Amino acid sequence: MDFAYSEEQEAWRETVAAFLDKHAALAVTREDGFDSGELWRRMGALGLHGLHIAEQDGGQGFGLEELAIVAEEMGARVLGSPYLASTGLTGTLLSRLSSDLLPWVAGGERIATTALWEPGHGWADDAGGVTGLPLNGTKVLVPFGSAADVVVVSCRLDGELALAAVDASDVTWSPVTSLDLTARYATLELRDAPATVLATGAAARAALDRATEVMRTLLAAEMIGGARACLSAAVAYAKERHQFGKPIGSFQAIKHLCADMLAELELARSATLFAVWAVQAGDPRAAMAVSAAKALAGEAYLFIADAALHVHGGMGFTWEHEAHLHLRRARSSSLLFGDARHHRERFLRLAGFGPGTAAASPEPLTSKGTP
Repeated sequence: MDFAYSEEQEAWRETVAAFLDKHAALAVTREDGFDSGELWRRMGALGLHGLHIAEQDGGQGFGLEELAIVAEEMGARVLGSPYLASTGLTGTLLSRLSSDLLPWVAGGERIATTALWEPGHGWADDAGGVTGLPLNGTKVLVPFGSAADVVVVSCRLDGELALAAVDASDVTWSPVTSLDLTARYATLELRDAPATVLATGAAARAALDRATEVMRTLLAAEMIGGARACLSAAVAYAKERHQFGKPIGSFQAIKHLCADMLAELELARSATLFAVWAVQAGDPRAAMAVSAAKALAGEAYLFIADAALHVHGGMGFTWEHEAHLHLRRARSSSLLFGDARHHRERFLRLAGFGPGTAAASPEPLTSKGTP
């Protein structure tokens, strides 16, 4: 694989970057948070909502590479948007199933999200606390739940994993304060909520596995974008900030720190590019590649965001500077869908090095940590 995007894909990046700079500047994000109206409609006009969904389903028919570019550029601007939850996670999920909802989501007419996790069950996506029809139970850390029109819920029906669509107006939402100030999470309470079953058993499992792998990959790409922005800001500031009559970038300590930041970024970027390719191509190493990318991108973003804050000195610690937004996003995204330790353990298990496991062993349903 050539670890670089094509000329056409780089041209797409320029288009997306120009669009976001015009309509989703960081100042807008900080003042208004997610604009569920105008910005979302403009995204639809650009074709972002159905980017990787087949044309016959109302999408644009592109691949994960183009979607990852969008995620990276959004990450560079710390954009607070349900885009990844609606298009990346739920859109991918619905595209693997026969659902009348897909054209609505692909066209941006409806914002969708997916409720996977339950209290006390870590990152397990089918813990079984939501059962029956109508549905009853609790889901936690639902991304942009309060902005959603429809929710896909993982549940248990007759002992089998199932995926069901629920109208957002038929459930109770409780906002959750997040470390990431640009994100919106909510707790979902289902009390005799009417639902439409989308899939059960093996079909539900296959769709959910695909969607979560895509989402992990997009999170890695988003973190690469954030880390890239932090490094660029740190280098620019090191060139213009003078101390003792010299730019602080001429001091060895700053030089070495920026070099370390670049090394971390390039390692994580390569791993993420490979994961994007592997998932798109259906390579048998895809799950391992995704875990490697998620672990490396999370750690790189955390290190680079923290280092960039320190390069900016006292200014970096102020509320008005964007450095703390990146650091908060880095901490939050590095944990979402499993932290670096979780994915390193998963990588080793998939590679056949875990105790009592084989290379083809499935991921266990529980993990350390509780959402």
